[in-house]
Parts: sequence; structure tokens; C-alpha cells
Amino acid sequence: MLVRDGRIAWAGRSADAPRDAGTRVIGADGAVLLAAFVDGHAHVTETGRALASLDVSAVRGAGELLAAVAALARTAPAGARLLGHGWDESTWADPLLPTPEQLEAAAGGREVFLSRIDVHAGLASAGLLARAGYASDALLEEADHAAVRALATVTGPDETRALQRRALRHFASSGHAAVTEMAAPHVSGEDDLRLLLAPAVEPDPAPTVYAYWARLVESEEHARAELAAWGGALSGLGGDLSIDGSLGARTAALRAPYTDAPHTSGELLLEPPAIAAHVIACTLAGTQAAFHAIGDAAVEAAVEGFRLAALAVGEERLRRARHRVEHLEGVDAPGARSLAAWGVHASVQPRFDELWGFPGDLYEQRLGRERAGALNPVGSLAAAGAPLAFGSDTPVTGAAPWRSILAALRHHHPDERLGALAAVHAHTAGGYAAARAAEGGRGILAVGAPASLALWEAPDVGPGKAGDDPVPAILGLAEAREPRCLLSLADGAVLHRA
Repeated sequence: MLVRDGRIAWAGRSADAPRDAGTRVIGADGAVLLAAFVDGHAHVTETGRALASLDVSAVRGAGELLAAVAALARTAPAGARLLGHGWDESTWADPLLPTPEQLEAAAGGREVFLSRIDVHAGLASAGLLARAGYASDALLEEADHAAVRALATVTGPDETRALQRRALRHFASSGHAAVTEMAAPHVSGEDDLRLLLAPAVEPDPAPTVYAYWARLVESEEHARAELAAWGGALSGLGGDLSIDGSLGARTAALRAPYTDAPHTSGELLLEPPAIAAHVIACTLAGTQAAFHAIGDAAVEAAVEGFRLAALAVGEERLRRARHRVEHLEGVDAPGARSLAAWGVHASVQPRFDELWGFPGDLYEQRLGRERAGALNPVGSLAAAGAPLAFGSDTPVTGAAPWRSILAALRHHHPDERLGALAAVHAHTAGGYAAARAAEGGRGILAVGAPASLALWEAPDVGPGKAGDDPVPAILGLAEAREPRCLLSLADGAVLHRA
């Protein structure tokens, strides 16, 4: 393959490759070249913060969590606040959480904040809670969690940019040429997004960022004003514009109560008329609407909102707008067909099923076996014709694209499994399409397409053995460990070299 001026200029047998004195040759024996990945749903700064924080995803109980905090306290600089991410009590034999007082004692009096794996709930030490004006409580959820987390993680511009650079380097090293940032006031805030979108001051290129801002709009004029305030830098309005919360925090909106908490059915944050108004406004303003919808009641509200919007602007105009919905864990077959008919992109996270979708896992704990078994129906969405984009929701599941692809192939329900090439497409060209950035063949390997590529170590694949379908060889390696990315390019620029 020859790359020239940021595009694929030629492909064929190496012996026939055109070259001149300025051609630089990169040998790729024992490697496979594929289109680079797109993370279809990510939080860049929070990913950088998670990479810089204590990883508590492997702890299996309150005692282990406290021991991990104590170990960090022994090595952290004096006075430093202790941050961690990734605990998941659904994997513990005893789900009892440590108290704020226990956290403070383990940290030797320091402030502690530990976000749950879904980033919709967290644990804080007693002193941090007091400083935030909260009474001592073992668990913070949704708005309370966001408020305390914002206090615990406040950083200046230089530190924030350092976290963002760390995250973008991580994406590049895992074979990504682009990242879809789902910014929201309750996640990272406006200043954070403006820093992320500011022109880079460092010389090294980074993955392209497609940015969404979770601002609800009510009219075309409102939408245009919001877009203008960002200087045309946004791909759309929404993303983590939340119709509901999460299943882990029991705030995802359900049609029937939670099995393990019969007093609640979650929380519906947006009703269909507001959803419809946002979709209509975005359609008329020529931008994408995007929503976070997880529970079946939330997805039902989204579908009804799109239906009302279709009545107002017409189905054809709605289809041309190519809006999107994030997560869609609780979508049913009629909902999938409706969204597909309106051209709505399904931005999904296959690893949600890997982590929480199998018998005995979180979904079954929350919903019971029957309802849990119907979640994350990626195969049904694909069969309905909904365009798929894969993402990680990192730092929720981490930027591990081959793990996401394997999760789609190994879905807990055999009928919902995708083929390997369909899964790879959803994590490459599908990501660009969902961001309305697929022009010129972006995300595919073809002469004339942008040279956004990733070279993967595949020692069992020799020259000529991979043929037209190298994916199975990589997947065989991925079963044992995450494949190593040797080189990643975005539009011909080198992002990462191992």
C-alpha cells in the first residue's frame, strides 16, 4: 500500500509498488494492516483521569477496596487527594459498600473519591462529603455523584490538557484514528470541551476528535445559536443528553420495577415532546441530535420522540439528518425497526454484554433472567437495518477495540451475535458514518480513501496468508491477549509507533 498526501494512492503486490527517491518503506512482515478504529462513544478527559488514577476494577469486596486505598495512601504525595475508578459491587460476593468513615480511615485522613465503573455512582470519604455539603452516605448517585466528583477532580487548564493528551495517546496506541467525545455539563463541563477542541500546541498529531455537547434545544434558532457559540466545532447536540441513567445505579428508566429494588423503576429525565422538539430543532438546523437511552422505558420515549419529529419534518428529511442514539441496551424489535427506518445510528457498546450480560451478572441481578436476556440486541439492530457504531464509553469499559469486537461475536444470546467483518465495520467505517464524517471512503481500505490505518502484530500471518480477510487471524490472537498495535495513522500522519 502506498500512502501519498494523506490518502491511499496505490495497493497491490509489493513487487509492483511505485516508488521514488522520497518513498519511505515500512516493512510489515508478521503484521496485518487494517483501517484504524473509531471509538464511537468516549469521554477523553475522564479516560485520561482513569489512566492516572487507582484502578479498582479487580477488587472483589469492600475489604479489598479499602486495602487498595490504604496502599495508595502509603505512596501518594503528602496531602494528595486519592482518586480511583472501576469498582463494581455486582462482581462481589458481598455487595456491602465501605462507609465514608472507613474510606477516610484507610486513606489516613486524606480525601478519597472512587467512581463506580459506570461513572453514574461513586464513593467519597467523610471529609470530602462534608466539604461538598453532603451528609455521610455510603453511595452517591447521579446528580449527587456528579457534584461531588466535580469537586474531587477539579483541575487547572494545564493539568486538564495533560489528561487529555494522555488519553489521546492511549487511543492512538490502541489503533484508533478518531474518537467521539460525548461531553456534557454533568460529565466534564464546557471548559473541558473547549480545551479539548482548542488547536493543539504540541507538535505530535493526535486522533481526530468528533465532539458532541449535551445541550437540549427547543427550536431551530436555539440550535443554531448553540452551534455558533462553539464556532462550528461540534458534530452534534446531544450524545450524553440523558433520557435516563444507568442500570448499575438503578436509574435507567424501566417499564417495570427493578427486580432487586421493587420500589423503583428508575428515572425518566426527558419526555417524548422534549425529545421531539430537540430532534426537530437539530434537523432544521442541519446538525445531529443524539441521546443517551438505556432502559426500555427510555428507549420507548426516544422512539416516540422520533415518531413525533417525523410527523413534523417528514420521514425523508429525518432520515437525511442521520441522528443517533447512544447505548440502546433496552431496545426491542419494533423500536429497532422504527429507528432503522428513520436512519438513526445505533451507537452501542458490545462490552456491556461481555461484562454484565451473562447469567448471574449485573443485568440479571437488576432485572431478572428474562428481561436481562433481551438487553444489548446488536444482532437485531443490524438485522433491522440500523447502522451500527461501536464504542467503549471509556473509562467505563476502556479503549480495547478488539475486546469490543470479540464481545459482539460472543454475545450471551447466539441470535444477537455479529459476524467478524460486520463487527469490524461497526468499529471503523460505522464510527465515521455515525459522526457524519464518512466522506471519501473514510474507514475503509481502498485507493483514494483517507489513509487512517493501523498495523497490528500478527506473528502467525505470513505474506500472502491473510488474503482478503485478515480479521480471523487477529481475532485468534485477541482471544489470548489484546493485539499490539505497531503503527497507527490518521490521514497519513503517524499517531503511534511501537
